[in-house]
Amino acid sequence: MVRTVILGMISLWLVASIVQQPDEAFHAALQGLSVWWNIVFPGLLPFLVLAELMLAFGAIHALSALLDPIMRRMLGLPGAAAWAIALGWTAGNTAGAEAVALLRKRQAVSRSEGQWLLALSHMPSPMFMLVVIGAGFLHHPPLGAFIAITVWISAMLGGALMLLLPRPARSASSFMIDNRSESLFKRAGRAMMAGRREDGRSFGKVLGDAVTSGVQKLMTIGGLMIVCSLLVRLLQLSLPDHLSFLAFSGLYESHLGAYSASLLSLPLGTPLALAAIAAVLSWGGWSSLLQANSVIAGTDLRFIPFVLARALHAVIAFGMAMLLWKPFQAWLYTNGSSADTYAFHQNLASGSALYAQSPIRLAELPSLWQLLPYSVALLGAITFILVVLSCCVWLFDRRQAA
Repeated sequence: MVRTVILGMISLWLVASIVQQPDEAFHAALQGLSVWWNIVFPGLLPFLVLAELMLAFGAIHALSALLDPIMRRMLGLPGAAAWAIALGWTAGNTAGAEAVALLRKRQAVSRSEGQWLLALSHMPSPMFMLVVIGAGFLHHPPLGAFIAITVWISAMLGGALMLLLPRPARSASSFMIDNRSESLFKRAGRAMMAGRREDGRSFGKVLGDAVTSGVQKLMTIGGLMIVCSLLVRLLQLSLPDHLSFLAFSGLYESHLGAYSASLLSLPLGTPLALAAIAAVLSWGGWSSLLQANSVIAGTDLRFIPFVLARALHAVIAFGMAMLLWKPFQAWLYTNGSSADTYAFHQNLASGSALYAQSPIRLAELPSLWQLLPYSVALLGAITFILVVLSCCVWLFDRRQAA
């Protein structure tokens, strides 16, 4: 009841604010659309398609089989957990939540195991960190790698801290083929074949579905970015100065939040800007958290512990970025590259305040569309490899059947 009243009041405030300031609302929505179209869409579409292809051709299943011994011996979790982590760390936040929800519905993991997996598999897309942030936001690809390494290490540390809680009981799982008499690589091959047979679609069907699914996910992300951009701008205009931190876009949407954090490099310095980006990506924003909540709605997984786990990850990522910056900077100098010689979109950053109180100037947004041909070429090469692997799996399956 209370939540319904609060959401109703927020909706009325949004409508009233839009009616009162239509020009600001329009430019805020256009800002979110421009960041999505110029940076997020061309940066993420090839990788989303690739993730679908990897899943359809059993590559994710094979990777999970290879990780199975580590999951069982080091973490005491069933081998199926590796599948959820591998999918979440490669395909992004929502894919990880979907994988964990599927495992829980199939009773492949217990509730406590699913809760831990949900926290660990809810990760930003590596393509977003490496390409969109590194090449698009910061204009220096090695910094994208630094962000990715920081987020990944902090996720593992956060997962290790959560394992200090009472350890979940082991659960028997039939989700993956587990024959201890076979070698690890043979089990990976069998898992790949099982995943391919379970999917069963032809290559043309898989490719078409992968493109359709990727575009649908990006449309959802774009809509959330537009709504969050509008919300953030209206909050900036409505809140007093001492509450301006509530208008930071990183609290609500990770893509816009990472972009806003990248503008802090001049006023706050490079280390703090990178730490803020890592924290924003680890948190994920309320839009991403609510997407995960909708995915796990049909299970007994709880939302509040998941939110607390994301907050813990964000805190660890911020501290880890500050800790690793000096060694990383020394490595850059050793290899003849200095991050300080790269201006992080200086025309924008020089006029930005701590919480980006002024809207982004659309004409100065970077664009990744010029990098799309290289991404498509990479996608084509990996697709060719997957097709060859699929043919090898089919021939091996025919030979085994004979």
